[in-house]
Amino acid sequence: MAKSHRDLTTGPVWRLTALLALPSTLENVMFAASSIINTYWMGRVPGMAIAAVTLGTTLRLALISPMMGLSAGGMAVVARHLGAKEQAQADKAVMQTLLLVVLFVVPLGLIGLAFGGVFLRWMGASGALHADALSYLRIILSGLLFMEMLPTMSGVMRAAGHPEYTLRINAVFVVVMTILEAALVLGWGPFAAMGVRAAGWASVIASATAVAVQMTILVRGGAGVKLHWHDMRPDRRTMWRVLRIALPSTLQRFSPNMANAVMLRIVGGLGPTVLTGYSVVQTIFGTLQAPSMGVSSAVTAMVGQNLGAKAPDRSERSARVGLLLGAGAAVVLMGTVNLVPARAIGLFDSRPDIVAAGIPLLRMMLVVSTTYAWTMVMNGALCGAGDTVTPMIISLVSMWLVQIPASWLLGHATGLGPIGVWIGLAVGYTVNAFVVQLQFRRGRWKTIRV
Repeated sequence: MAKSHRDLTTGPVWRLTALLALPSTLENVMFAASSIINTYWMGRVPGMAIAAVTLGTTLRLALISPMMGLSAGGMAVVARHLGAKEQAQADKAVMQTLLLVVLFVVPLGLIGLAFGGVFLRWMGASGALHADALSYLRIILSGLLFMEMLPTMSGVMRAAGHPEYTLRINAVFVVVMTILEAALVLGWGPFAAMGVRAAGWASVIASATAVAVQMTILVRGGAGVKLHWHDMRPDRRTMWRVLRIALPSTLQRFSPNMANAVMLRIVGGLGPTVLTGYSVVQTIFGTLQAPSMGVSSAVTAMVGQNLGAKAPDRSERSARVGLLLGAGAAVVLMGTVNLVPARAIGLFDSRPDIVAAGIPLLRMMLVVSTTYAWTMVMNGALCGAGDTVTPMIISLVSMWLVQIPASWLLGHATGLGPIGVWIGLAVGYTVNAFVVQLQFRRGRWKTIRV
């Protein structure tokens, strides 16, 4: 049944922020479950399967970076229309965002299929590792439309204040992927054991299934916004409004995606054991950041709707509440994992050398997770206000002028090895959080027009 959007412009800020953050957090846990499932099952495949999937996934994220801001752009425009009680315009923005996803996916997928092998070599892959990573990459690129529609349209739906719907959608994704990947890795029933390819096919089929549910909800208007067939005609004005916010956000996300690819090259230069340990810890880190990402989405919706309702002070309060929730959760979760680091890493790969390589990085992630959570919430607040330029610039500077040079210099040039790389990683994230906080306090975001 059709349901109206949730009004976030009245009521207790704490309660509304937590109400939005909880289902969004659970959704992000489920979304992170794809990495957990992949890492768990690839740890049971002989060879360097975990590293191969990490390389393929990192390259895919770098390739689709040009469209990663569409969710933020669509979410900001939809939230602003809903805050101004303009339902028809909000619905149109949802459809125009969907059209933009299709327009971006096709050329980016073709580029990946044509040059994926070359890109993987640039990232340091060779031999069997290169062959496995390329096999996985080609499969996920064949289903790229489904894999990108799922997070992008879910983000737009959250702007209507009903994240419980995207939670259900991602539950479908996780259930299908969990069952299918186990069957494909182990060779259950009619399936042959596929090794690394199992992770690719499970991700694509699960995404397609979840997108089918997602489109059904949007066509019926069940999540506060609705897809109308008469809005399918491209509207250049609405598309430009989405893109104007999305493009800086895209560059902002492109920065860490490319930085991750370069980091893999830096880490890979320390040997396959360190690379595998790094891959496992990144899976743990990504999963534990689900609360901060959920809070960030909640703050984006809160800030967007309240600015649309001409209530900037209420928007600012929601951002402060989000900081306490996001950073607090990061400290508690990563601190808890660091009480049993060997067991946490051993869940995915129990080989002693892999565990030993991952523990120092897991310790450093206590700092990284806190500063990353802080940055995510502040970026969510600025994006909700329509300011995606500032986070983009800060991200570019912190990643490319601080993190990457520091990681290489400390890890390779000075001979510190892995610990030097981990210190450089932490310094980059800390600088990002500090500078974006300063920019938020200036308050210019309160006057931005969307």
